[in-house]
Amino acid sequence: MGTLVISKKENNTYKYTYNNRKGNVIFTSNSYSSKAQCLSEINILKRNFSVIKFIHYKTPSGKMFFKVNVNNHILGVSRKFTTPLLMEKGLNDLKNNFLISEVLDFTEDVFSTLTEETI
Repeated sequence: MGTLVISKKENNTYKYTYNNRKGNVIFTSNSYSSKAQCLSEINILKRNFSVIKFIHYKTPSGKMFFKVNVNNHILGVSRKFTTPLLMEKGLNDLKNNFLISEVLDFTEDVFSTLTEETI
């Protein structure tokens, strides 16, 4: 089973990634200004999963990736894959496990509350 991980970037924007069961990032969303926008888009993707289009691309160096398209809006990009088989495996994992994946929120910095006394 995969996971959807919401995280906060250094420029105070939020993104989510879909990770496979081994923890490898398969898909990364666009940047959003709030965590609520990430959750909203995840729900939109889950409701409209049957109409999602995966558009395949190839870089000049020969690596392959795909973009997730819903109603002519690009919602994110996959990682770069070195072979067509690896890309197909990543895409199949996303298709089979996205709807049942759990959402993890890693936006809070739990380590900032620790003081040197507790370490």
